[in-house]
Order: sequence, then C-alpha cells, then structure tokens
Amino acid sequence: MRPRSCSAAILLIAGTASAAPGWEVRIPDRVEVAQGASAPLPIAIAVDRGLTVSKDAPVIIDLVPEAGAVVKKRRLGRPEAVDPGADAPRFMVAVKGEAAGDHALAIRVRFWLCAAKTCRPIDMKKVAQVAVTTTTPSGP
Repeated sequence: MRPRSCSAAILLIAGTASAAPGWEVRIPDRVEVAQGASAPLPIAIAVDRGLTVSKDAPVIIDLVPEAGAVVKKRRLGRPEAVDPGADAPRFMVAVKGEAAGDHALAIRVRFWLCAAKTCRPIDMKKVAQVAVTTTTPSGP
C-alpha cells in the first residue's frame, strides 16, 4: 500500500509543477466607458524571474470587438507597447463605446516565452466585457 501513496504524491507534485507556466497575461474582465467616450484597457504580459518575452520574435495582439465597441487598431505589436524594450511588454488600448450595453471584446495574444536556452510559443485567448453606459446630462 505504501508504493501507491508514494506514486500518488509524485503525480500530485508533477501536476502542481505543470500548473505554474511561468507567465500570465493580465487583462481586466470588464472595462466601463461612457457612450461616445474612450477608456483605457491595459494588457500586460508578466513573466517569472529568469524568463523573458523574445525580442527576436513578434508579439501580436489581435482585438475583435462586437458592434457597439470600437478599437483604433485591431492588431498591435511590440512597437505599440508602452514599454517596447521591456522583457515583458505592456499595452494600453483605447476602447470607445458607441452603443449602450455590454459588448464582448475578443483578445488573442501571441508571443514567444524564453528561458536561458529555449523558447516556446504562447497563444492565449480571452474575452473582456466593454460596458458602455449612456451619459446623462448634469444640470437642473
């Protein structure tokens, strides 16, 4: 019976190690914007110590908004980053609200994650909600 519990412990440890990939793309689940106005949507690639985002390969962010939300550029690369030379670049996307309501913004991020001697491709998708509110006139 003892060998079974040892192998179960080994499997648990291996499963835990593979669950920590060493990177994360941070995008808020929801951004609020007034109708006719723009709001910033931050996109940040975070990597663990000892890892970098390859500077020799492209960083590509594709943005596909539903009708009612608009982005100026549908494809971003490292040159559009707030900090293009960083080991883990950050982006600030202006999202404009055209129609009131909740609108999905599909985001696909692709880059190469590098350790000391090897790199591997990363391709992740996420959907953020753009909540467009109607503006009410302030006054008497």
